[in-house]
Amino acid sequence: MASARRYPGLLFLFIVVTGTLNAQNVSTYLRTDSPTARIEIDASRPASFRVPRTIYGTFLENIGHSIFGGVSAELLDNPSLENYDASLETIERRFPGKQFQYSSRIGLPLPWLPLWVKQGRRYEPRWGGAANSSRYLYLMGMAGQEVGIRQSVYLPVERELDYDGVLFVRSHEGQQELAVSFRRHDEPGTILALDKLQAPAAPGWHKLHFHLSLAKGAVAPFERVDFAVSISGNYRLSIDEIMLYPADAIDGFDPDVVRAAKALESPLLRYGGNFTSAYHWEEGIGPVDKRRTMLYQAWGIPDYNLFGTDELMKLCRLIGAQPQIALNLGSGTAEEARKWVQYCVAPADSPEGRIRAQKGHPAPYDVPVWEMGNELWNRDDNGWQTPSGNAVRYREFYNAIRSLLQPGSKVLATGGDIDFFRRWNAPLIQDDASELHYLTTHFVVGMDNVLNKAAGRNFVWSADFAVPVGVGRALSKVKAQIDSNPATRGRVKLAYTEWLFNGPQEALVPNCYNLGGAIITAGWMNMLIEHADFVPISDMTGLIEFGGIQKKLGKVYVTPQYWAFWLYTHYAGDTPVSTRTTVREYDVQGGVQRIPDISNVPWLDVLATTDSRTHKLSLFVVNRNWRDALAAEIQLNDFPEAATADVTTLTSDSILTENNEFHPDRVHPVSTQISASSGLIDYKFPPRSLTVLIFSRR
Repeated sequence: MASARRYPGLLFLFIVVTGTLNAQNVSTYLRTDSPTARIEIDASRPASFRVPRTIYGTFLENIGHSIFGGVSAELLDNPSLENYDASLETIERRFPGKQFQYSSRIGLPLPWLPLWVKQGRRYEPRWGGAANSSRYLYLMGMAGQEVGIRQSVYLPVERELDYDGVLFVRSHEGQQELAVSFRRHDEPGTILALDKLQAPAAPGWHKLHFHLSLAKGAVAPFERVDFAVSISGNYRLSIDEIMLYPADAIDGFDPDVVRAAKALESPLLRYGGNFTSAYHWEEGIGPVDKRRTMLYQAWGIPDYNLFGTDELMKLCRLIGAQPQIALNLGSGTAEEARKWVQYCVAPADSPEGRIRAQKGHPAPYDVPVWEMGNELWNRDDNGWQTPSGNAVRYREFYNAIRSLLQPGSKVLATGGDIDFFRRWNAPLIQDDASELHYLTTHFVVGMDNVLNKAAGRNFVWSADFAVPVGVGRALSKVKAQIDSNPATRGRVKLAYTEWLFNGPQEALVPNCYNLGGAIITAGWMNMLIEHADFVPISDMTGLIEFGGIQKKLGKVYVTPQYWAFWLYTHYAGDTPVSTRTTVREYDVQGGVQRIPDISNVPWLDVLATTDSRTHKLSLFVVNRNWRDALAAEIQLNDFPEAATADVTTLTSDSILTENNEFHPDRVHPVSTQISASSGLIDYKFPPRSLTVLIFSRR
């Protein structure tokens, strides 16, 4: 016997009277003990709002290998030959071998190694007067011998055999020859490709271009090779800023990454994160050759500044997205923020617009979203704030940029997360009400971190899958606080500018890398779409790394979470419609630490949308049960469907299944068709799955 929950009878009475739905009542559920669920879709009862495409934003920051080793096609680490400016933890993790200890002892910058180890000290780091940044390398040749440096790289030889690069040289003894090459890893005598260059006799630094072409089959996929720069003879050269790209790079970007990012059809690319609070935009404009290397404090890694404002705009153009830029409200100033906004959007005759035009971009960039800082409550962020300090800081920066904003631009204030929003958001709502338009919130959560430490795997997994339900219900409390002030009531919205379901792989939990993370993502997207009138902007973490596109050993592939997100960007319509699902449920107590208690979690999570352009109806069904398929009767009302429906399913044999560089397609959507002309469809949803049913009108 089913028991009503969320007052479904009153809901449908309300629908009859008003003809529309409140966001919180788009999808309703009734608890039952029956093994067969029932899904009733009423296409005549649309929500009162349209779902904006901005709900499908993604996220990019210089973390891990998101920029270098990710979106950038440049292959060499520490191209400027600087002291490896990173935390001790990062250095120990990235360079654990004894060869790196020796290299640093003889004056070579990590991760560069001597071409021939037995030659000893034929290198000298020199400061001042560098072609790029602060340091360069002085090579001291030997008669009858070859002296050089090397670095191991993985090449995308499956798609490209030609490679182009540049380096800077300065000769101290007239015109001299140097060579660049690919060599068998740890076999410096085996040359796979070679280009010889002439260092001019004229004083000063000279930028030289080189080209390396591999024979087909010379390097196998996933085979490490050494890139080398060398001189042969008793003379000396200085070298600096060595960069290497596959010949098929697109404006310096990895073409496979660009293709995967474009296919995702994400309309917003957030350029923000913990780096925001110490990022100074002027360091990242102008010729790449002149940008200095620096410590990226947020994650303790070097920042080569290969990716800045203009590169962000290029990438957005290539993938069909628009930029969402987070300003530095940590160590930055309001004047610095004003100049950045002006550089992006002001006419070419303005002070900063003139600089942009001189660098080859006369037309203003279109930046629809500006974010006032990132996680300013976070003590790991430079210049973190108190709640009241954040409100003052927001007002100062908003007043500095407001006159520059393009029509329709959105400004987001740094809000608090669902577990501490009240104290953090209160000063913004009270003191900045008239100038407040959006509050940001994040949900970056460790899926292995549950309160009930004695719980077994089944409990942890069910608690993890329940997270979107708990977060969705918590939004009503955030909205209630905003609506408590008449000046913000019904006007100020929320933006989920980061969301990530993380967890160590050894913990064997659902996370952003495996199918379990894709199942959570599907429930999360159902929740976001249902609340899109209050949360019209969100950004998945991230476009590169975490739940999005991965690149390992030179191979680009996508995660199961990418595919879940892809199914929504491609098939979700712009208007949610009423669903009423009778299904078994479960309760969670002592679950994921940030949202531990969640009752009435439906095993099937259901969302239906219609599309005003295609007039199709899409039904998204998430089966949280990782062990069993769940049978359901689907009743489609007021939608004269065609004889067949298209069905796309995302699943695998375990929630822990991952895609990787060796097996990139373990988890991917599979499409088929079913009969749909009867109006009542019996369907069995596979375990641990996202299923999308697309109904077309007759």
